[in-house]
Amino acid sequence: MRNGTTIFDDSFNRNTTLNGGSGTNLPSGTTFSDGTPASYFVQGSIPETAANNGQAQLNAANGILRTQTPPSIPLIQIVNGNLRTGTDPAGPQSLTPANSFSVVGLFDVAVPSVVLGAYQIYLSNNIGQSPPGRGIQIKERQTDTGPVLQFQWNDNAGGLTIISQVALTPAELAEPQLENELSHDGASSDVVTALYAFGSGNTLASFNGILTALGSTDSSTDVFTPTLNWAQSGFEAIDPVPEPSSLAIIASGILGFGAVRRRKKA
Repeated sequence: MRNGTTIFDDSFNRNTTLNGGSGTNLPSGTTFSDGTPASYFVQGSIPETAANNGQAQLNAANGILRTQTPPSIPLIQIVNGNLRTGTDPAGPQSLTPANSFSVVGLFDVAVPSVVLGAYQIYLSNNIGQSPPGRGIQIKERQTDTGPVLQFQWNDNAGGLTIISQVALTPAELAEPQLENELSHDGASSDVVTALYAFGSGNTLASFNGILTALGSTDSSTDVFTPTLNWAQSGFEAIDPVPEPSSLAIIASGILGFGAVRRRKKA
């Protein structure tokens, strides 16, 4: 949603597979609200199915390897879909501090099987930029003490801040769906708020969860910069890749979870 208008809504019901390999721009199969064809930058492989009103299967095993700068996980396997809303702040679909906007993903609830594995939606301006830009993510992540919902900021150059985190309860994990949202409510500030809700319903229209705020960005965790005054949204699943000495022990458990149901919506 942008300035009160839903500009994009993907049901992922086309019974196809988005094969991006190491990174490819692919047609989404649907359009923005103005009729312009929408595309994703895809890394890895994302099957779509018409079952359950449409869903995209996110599995890190179908992704690619990516090295990261400390303190981030040194090597991950990632499958990713980035909606190309544009990098021109004046563009008709661009997400900027001058616009109110929200990005929402509806996931099937699943606990990542590997510690530090996660599935998430994000906002980022680190799209082929040099120096790198920034990103924020709301994610379900497995930790050594159990699953959490986490709101995180990073600058892709060594900076990483966990803005907020909450442990997930058995009652929440028993719900079938999780809605994650990143919301920029007005043009008077750069603040983006992460919200979440557990509930049921295969589509956003039928989902019955009640949103709760997880946290908000501030001046130290701003996703926008004067030169990168825009962000693009996406969804992804991530698993850490262990050091070679431990690879054989846990290789069978490397799985990323998450089915984005009725929406990647902006």
